[in-house]
Amino acid sequence: MHPTITAIISKEWKQRMQLMTLIVAGAGCWFMYDGLFGYPKNNVRAAVYLPLRDSLGKDTPELEKAWAEEARTRGWSDTPPKKMYSSGDIQTQIIIAAVALLGAGLCARHYFASLKTTTRLEEGKILLPDGRTIPLEKVRAVSRKRWKNKGIADLVYEAEPGRMKKFVLDDYKYIGAEQILLEAEKMLPQEPAEVSPAKPDETSPGSY
Repeated sequence: MHPTITAIISKEWKQRMQLMTLIVAGAGCWFMYDGLFGYPKNNVRAAVYLPLRDSLGKDTPELEKAWAEEARTRGWSDTPPKKMYSSGDIQTQIIIAAVALLGAGLCARHYFASLKTTTRLEEGKILLPDGRTIPLEKVRAVSRKRWKNKGIADLVYEAEPGRMKKFVLDDYKYIGAEQILLEAEKMLPQEPAEVSPAKPDETSPGSY
């Protein structure tokens, strides 16, 4: 008789996904600001500074004095602009921002969708987050090669007579998955075969 075990999303995984989402979103906001505001503002200043530099010479006292006066008059910082950004430069910033913000949105979507999922052992069957149900007696082999560093075990089960498939138990994402793994190992043949790391299309989703 096997116990009922429910492995839920771990605090560490939540924190990791929250941080990842914030970093990607922050980068997107930074690039978007530069594309919409930072670069255009710089170009307004550069349109005044660069002609002065061309006429008075680079790094000359005359240029420094003339630019300081122009900046003071216009209410600008007296730090000289480095260059004039092209329309391509501005467009690139906006594209990068859009990609980053889309990535942040996908991370957030994955995070909230995962909060509802569990890995569960019930009545001798493993209920995976992707909806598959694996009877313990169908598990044929277990590999802990990725367990020490990542908390991931790769398992092989007999989906149909003579047809093997793989899935993972992820104790980093689903805290308590190790107890399910121990129950699965009890059901293994006396000399289980070693399995290679699971391929992405054969594992349960979200194993990171």
